[in-house]
Amino acid sequence: MIKRYSPLRLMILASLPCVGSYCSLAFAEVSVIATNTNADITSSLKSLALPATDSQTLLPALVGVFINGQELDSLDVLYDPNIDTAINNKNAQYFLSTDDLSRLTTVSFLPNSKGNNTNNHGYQVNTPIGDTQLAANQVLSYQGQQYLALDTLKQLGITAEYSRQDSAIKLNMGWRPSQNPAPKTNNNAADTLPIDYRPSRAGLLGLSFNGTLSASESNASQNSTSQNNVRTISRQMYADIGAYGYGLGGVWGIKAIGYDDSNADEYININEEKFSNNDGFGQTALDGFTYLPSDWDGWDIDNLYWAKSGERLATRLGINQPNSLGQGVQTSGAEFTGALLAYSNRNIARHLSQFDDDSRSLLQNTSQDYQHLTGIGEAGGVAELRINGRAIARVQIGLDGRYEFLNLDVSQLVLTDTLVEMAIYAYPLARQPLEIRPILLGKRRTNAATDELIIEAGIGRTGNLINSETRYSYNRSGNEDNSQTAAHLYAEYGINNRLAVRGGVNNNIQNLQDDDASVSWHAGANFSPSVYTNADISYARTPVQDLWQGQLQYQHKKLWANYQYQARQYEGISRDTYSQNGNQVDQNAPTASLSDQRHQLLLNYQPSDKTTVNLNQYYDELSYTTVDSDNYYAYTSINHRFNDALNGGINWDSRGDRYGYRLLWQDVYRQRANTEDSYGTGTRNTIGLSGDNLSDTLSIRHQLNNNTSLEQSTSLLHGYSKWLYQGDVSYRFDANDLFGSSTIGAQATDNLINIGYSLYDNQVGWLADWQLTHRNGVSFSLGYKHRYVDAIPSSRYDDLIIGESIIGDGLLPAWTQNNYLYAKLSFDMFKAPKQRLQFGNYPRQNAGSVVVDIDHHADSPIDHESMRFELDNQQVKASLLGTQATHSQYLISNIKAGDYTLTMDAENLPLEYSTGKLLTPRIRVSNYAPTSVPIQLEKSYGVSGKLADAKEGVVIDIYQGATLIQSVTTGSYGYFQTFGLAPNTYRLKAKGYEAVSIEVTDNFVMQLLLQPLQLQKAL
Repeated sequence: MIKRYSPLRLMILASLPCVGSYCSLAFAEVSVIATNTNADITSSLKSLALPATDSQTLLPALVGVFINGQELDSLDVLYDPNIDTAINNKNAQYFLSTDDLSRLTTVSFLPNSKGNNTNNHGYQVNTPIGDTQLAANQVLSYQGQQYLALDTLKQLGITAEYSRQDSAIKLNMGWRPSQNPAPKTNNNAADTLPIDYRPSRAGLLGLSFNGTLSASESNASQNSTSQNNVRTISRQMYADIGAYGYGLGGVWGIKAIGYDDSNADEYININEEKFSNNDGFGQTALDGFTYLPSDWDGWDIDNLYWAKSGERLATRLGINQPNSLGQGVQTSGAEFTGALLAYSNRNIARHLSQFDDDSRSLLQNTSQDYQHLTGIGEAGGVAELRINGRAIARVQIGLDGRYEFLNLDVSQLVLTDTLVEMAIYAYPLARQPLEIRPILLGKRRTNAATDELIIEAGIGRTGNLINSETRYSYNRSGNEDNSQTAAHLYAEYGINNRLAVRGGVNNNIQNLQDDDASVSWHAGANFSPSVYTNADISYARTPVQDLWQGQLQYQHKKLWANYQYQARQYEGISRDTYSQNGNQVDQNAPTASLSDQRHQLLLNYQPSDKTTVNLNQYYDELSYTTVDSDNYYAYTSINHRFNDALNGGINWDSRGDRYGYRLLWQDVYRQRANTEDSYGTGTRNTIGLSGDNLSDTLSIRHQLNNNTSLEQSTSLLHGYSKWLYQGDVSYRFDANDLFGSSTIGAQATDNLINIGYSLYDNQVGWLADWQLTHRNGVSFSLGYKHRYVDAIPSSRYDDLIIGESIIGDGLLPAWTQNNYLYAKLSFDMFKAPKQRLQFGNYPRQNAGSVVVDIDHHADSPIDHESMRFELDNQQVKASLLGTQATHSQYLISNIKAGDYTLTMDAENLPLEYSTGKLLTPRIRVSNYAPTSVPIQLEKSYGVSGKLADAKEGVVIDIYQGATLIQSVTTGSYGYFQTFGLAPNTYRLKAKGYEAVSIEVTDNFVMQLLLQPLQLQKAL
């Protein structure tokens, strides 16, 4: 190490009156102690004070200084050679002044005083990682300055060590002094920088549209003996239009839905094979494309709200739905109009729903288990969280010795196969940890993080009060308001990393019509006994039932098991008593009770990575007055992957004694060989065989290339002789395939055309559809079916069929229509500040955002893709929203609300932009509303040259007219250079040299030569 011994420092040391002689000093005893608590330690420090140091032995020493491994300075310290290093740490021999310590580390010392007594009563110490107290006997006073022993600095979060080899003091701390503000002054007044740009007040963020049209012509009834049968023609149209934006410090959304339908019956002759006439299906379908939305049957406001959130509180006003956080029971009724309020003592942001035009609730069920890891470590050191030996996060240990990792998402970890450890380091740059501790975690099923309280409260009226049709109903006395009071309160708390509790109270849930004031309540708890198990229990009480629920889950290596229990007790169910002939004989029959219990066991076993076995068992027990019934059924399946090309599975359901099977083969080996060929070459085949105890299906798909595929399938219903044949041709392309690669936006468009047929009972049907998808959020599809049979008739579809007569051998399935036409269109649009609406999705977020608008010259474009930005010296990710010849716009999203300094990295800017001073505006960020920051890049150049006599240290002033613009000092051999000069005329002046005028236009001025005046006169 090269020591920088300044002559001035050596002269001061030589003149010190205490060197080699005794001088009377007033100094305190110095105690060496490291504490890991945050309690007041002043009294304990005094009791642990070491004997006073003999000031006659103190010697000054000039040493080097390393800060976090980097050599920065040399300074004077005090050294006591008489301290016994066998008893005390060698660092107790060296004392560093508080002035030098403040300058090097940004730690500030504020003396404590009591009343009017000016005597020193210790110090209040402020550090970037916390505050602490130093007792008076820990501070050594020497010639008007205060000193601290190096081993005392550990109490401030600084690991200090004297290195004899380097003759230097090494200070290691968990912060960078260059990036922290200067020490606080005695008045604790901080300079507040003015805000240059604030969030926008109101605006539009996005639009959405979804529309569908379908027209169908149903089959004539083939069970009627009449020659004239009814053919039904129907048309349905639906559309929704939504918008969302920001305003009044929050976010708003609105959505309107429109609908129209028509049905008509047409009498036809069943023996005639004809397409519908112009007044039938064709005209009905055509009218759907020309029917204006303003002429539809109705439009309603489906959603309207305004929401705002802070760090802990969130509010929503308008049409709402309660949260679904509670497990096992509803937390409130259905949709209501009113107000929602949510609170979290940690951070409410991660619990909020995504706000857009379709947002319905304030909170969402995240299904995540966030846990906090806390502990005690080396004060001022670093705690490192490791998962399977890999470091994923580090935190600074506070001055009280405590550390905390917040919001570790345990739900993303397989704890049975994951090693979680905590490594403790003495300081950030330490290479070896002091210790490594294993961490045992369990998996809870909760939304609340450890030590987090979540509360949601809502009040309003049931239903959508904006639409009169949903609020009022007509009766003999006139319109009657059907809405009722809707109120609920829900809370959830994470007690620790293993236990979480929840509960709520509400009205308007399963209430009787004549009793809307009754209250329902529920409570539950979730507990994780170990890394393998989780238990959940809940109870709910409503006006008509009691509900108990329990769940126990086990997971270890290859086995996953879940047992669920549910019991319902219904009270107050009316029971009528009838005579044998069906006549009611008792009008005042007593009420009955009904109980229902269900046991469910789910098992999943994976003996290898190729085989999976599932077994689900259900047992139901129903008791109603004097009638009891029980039912047991099971479902099991086995799936096995024989190799990369062949996989299959079988299943069995005890209900109806049904079985099923599937077998799929793909020529993946040919696919791998084709990857080495050019795009679109080679063939791929897929063969599938599936079925159950009712039917079997064989399908073959042949992939001609990456664009075209063919498929054919054959199905047979057991016990019948008729086969169902289906086939289709699919072709996928983009605009390049049709118009060439020069088509604008071609790479963003994907098209799929599919044409297929069906053959069943000697009747041919066909279909055709076209699907267009654009990466900017636009999708369109159009399709038509004529007598197309989707699937073979089967009793499996009894729930889709009205009546029993149509399930027969000679009939087409009931869900088959003569003609069916559909069209769908959907798109999203967004509006960035200072831009027009454009297709695409604006990134949805609950935090704030910054939109940076960069204007530049057309003849000096910037590299749009490589721009980088920083907020308070921390690099942030920016996405490019749009670019033009003279303009580029970037979005910095998901920024926590607050004030920041925005800087732009000049590394990737053209030289004419980077040489000038770039703006560093102070901005304010709030949730939802974007902060627009315009930045104008101006060209600037520079000048370089030398003095003819090669003199060093000469000051050269640069003037624009009579105004001094810059000054530059010559370096070695008289060379100089400066930057940041806008295009203009300048004059360079230096004392003793001839002035030179230059013209800066669109380039740098180089190789200037300034002549001395004496030489100029001689010439």
